[in-house]
Amino acid sequence: MRTFLAIDVNDEVKKQASEVIEKLMRRGFGANWVSEENMHLTLFFLGEVDEQKISEIAEHLCRRVRGFPSFSFTVRGFGYFRRGKAPRVFWLGVENADRLNRLYEELKNELSHHGFSFEEKFVPHITIGRVKYYPDKWEKLVEDIDFSPIEVAVDSFKIYSSTLTPTGPIYKIIYECHFEGGLISHG
Repeated sequence: MRTFLAIDVNDEVKKQASEVIEKLMRRGFGANWVSEENMHLTLFFLGEVDEQKISEIAEHLCRRVRGFPSFSFTVRGFGYFRRGKAPRVFWLGVENADRLNRLYEELKNELSHHGFSFEEKFVPHITIGRVKYYPDKWEKLVEDIDFSPIEVAVDSFKIYSSTLTPTGPIYKIIYECHFEGGLISHG
């Protein structure tokens, strides 16, 4: 099963992301846009993992972060990752992420005991679209995209399955780990 670990974002972030997407579409950008119900902050993409192993990993991860303090981060700003001169991914930025980075490191350390390794540097962001086409002088068209900062409270993370379909991915919560309340199975 194709799986990833993520933190859900609140309705205010989802609404803001939809407004940014609308603006980008009106300006001639085409992308595989992320729907409101699928918006999240990805911590780790685990790839194909069998159900039994995910169950075991979920228990270990949840035990590892039991008692981790609740925290918040700020969603602020619009950005993109490039491939050469072309935009590849559009995203909303994340600030005040010290505790988020600590949570990431705790989970990464536990995942390494289960055979996973992650070489890329963690750059917290909320993906809103994977770019398919873009207009000329596209950088000028995104310069003014901005919004008021939004606080996101965090007291848990989730493990999702991802099923790819022609109309986009379908995400399903498999496990939910609350820092204070333990593991909840949605299987």
